[in-house]
This record gives sequence, structure tokens and C-alpha cells, in this order.
Amino acid sequence: MDKSEIAGLLKKAGDIFDGQRNALVTSRIEANKIIFVGDTHGDARITKKVFDAYSDYADMIVFLGDYVDRGKYGIENLMMIIEKLVDAPGKIIMLRGNHESPMINRNYGFMREVEEKIGEDAYKNFAIMFSHMPYAAVVNSYFCVHGGIPQILGKVEDIANLPIGDFNPDNPVAKELLWNDPNDGIRGFIPNLRGPGTYYFGPDVVEKFLAENSLKGIIRGHEVADGFKSNANGKVITVFSSTYHGMSSGILVMEGGEIKEMVKIRL
Repeated sequence: MDKSEIAGLLKKAGDIFDGQRNALVTSRIEANKIIFVGDTHGDARITKKVFDAYSDYADMIVFLGDYVDRGKYGIENLMMIIEKLVDAPGKIIMLRGNHESPMINRNYGFMREVEEKIGEDAYKNFAIMFSHMPYAAVVNSYFCVHGGIPQILGKVEDIANLPIGDFNPDNPVAKELLWNDPNDGIRGFIPNLRGPGTYYFGPDVVEKFLAENSLKGIIRGHEVADGFKSNANGKVITVFSSTYHGMSSGILVMEGGEIKEMVKIRL
């Protein structure tokens, strides 16, 4: 795939995101068989394995963000998913992660990868596309997000009002959707070790958020885990799909509106 083909696909993906962003949180999306994929971080082998094993099975595949950085094959990984998105936009959901931003890509490797593989002026097309990605989706009454619950958010539908084209999100709601983490040892919110403007949220926050939005649970990525982990008495499930940290790669399978199983992917 050459530079112009990549730019064209990135533009098509951005247009799809613009068309679906609001509906992902204002419409309660329903599907029978769904695969949820956590952080892949340039691990194109895992993404290919998921598509090979589950494309025919799944009615929908939801990616929870962090497609690039850390791993060596961020471009290949990201473009593999985007090609599937462009071919079947109703089947693929791609949420934004905290690594879909220039500030993080500069520090963790993806910007350099793009410059080395495609050219110095090619990264801007990725940055524009990242800035149009949706922050969250409601699927089968589960809140799907990369990070977690923000401090200042009433209804999930309010996410539709977040600014578009924000390269390094500084809107507090947008930033916390990408960066916040669950913590079973606290109540409310406390500052997160990840840095200023990021927070841990307790099980009480989860219960209130789910009740106020008529949701069953939260499915998210962001935290390194041995495939997956749970918080808040199973109401929050973290899916981690990259093998970059030496961990197992996990995906979550949902069928008939309920979580069926959590599967470790073997290469």
C-alpha cells in the first residue's frame, strides 16, 4: 500500500467516523454476536488472528483503541482494521484510545514509524483521522470506551457534544474518557498516577453511572492485563489484546446481548 492509498483510506475512515460518531452514543446499538478487542499496540499478528478466526462468526467487531505505538507494526495494524472498516462500516467500530494523538505518538514511537516507512509529511493524515474518531459507543446496553468514566458527564448522549478535530484532547470529559481507570479500593474519584487531569473512579461511581444511563456494564481497554481483568464486582471488564508487554492476548465474546466468554488468543 503506497502513500497515496494510505492517505485515501485515512480520509474515508474519517468520513465514516463523522457519520457514525453521534449515533454510537445516542442510539442503542444492538447486535447478536460481537467480538471486543482491546489495545493492540502495533501487534498486527493478533489483529489478523482475530479477523481470520472471527470475521465469519461476528456480526460486529468493536475495537477499544490504542492501535499504534510500542509495537513495530502500527501502520500495518491500523490499516488492516481501517480496510475492514471501509469495506463494512456497519460491522466494525473503532474507538479512539489515548495513543491516538500526536503528543503520545511523538513520545512512544508511531510518529517515527510513519516518517521512516512512509515519509516525513505523512503523519498529518493519521493525526487528522485520529481527531475524528469516536470516543465511546453503547452496544447491547454496555458502555464501550477506551479509558473510563469522566467526573463531569451526565448522560452518555452528552458525549455527542464533544469537540471534533481535537488532536491532543484537552476537553476534560474527552481526556478522561481516554485516560481514566477503575479502582476497587476507593470511593468517588481520586487523581490517577497517569498524570494531571486523569483520575481513578470507584465502584460507587460505576453503580451510579450505570443506573443513571440504564446500562449493564462497561467494556474498556487502556490497562495492561493478562488478556482481561474485572472491577466493580464484574461491572467493568478490561480487555487487553497486545502481547507487547509479554502478556496473553485477550478478546471478549458477546452473544445474545450477554457476555459469553473471555478468550485468550494463541498465535
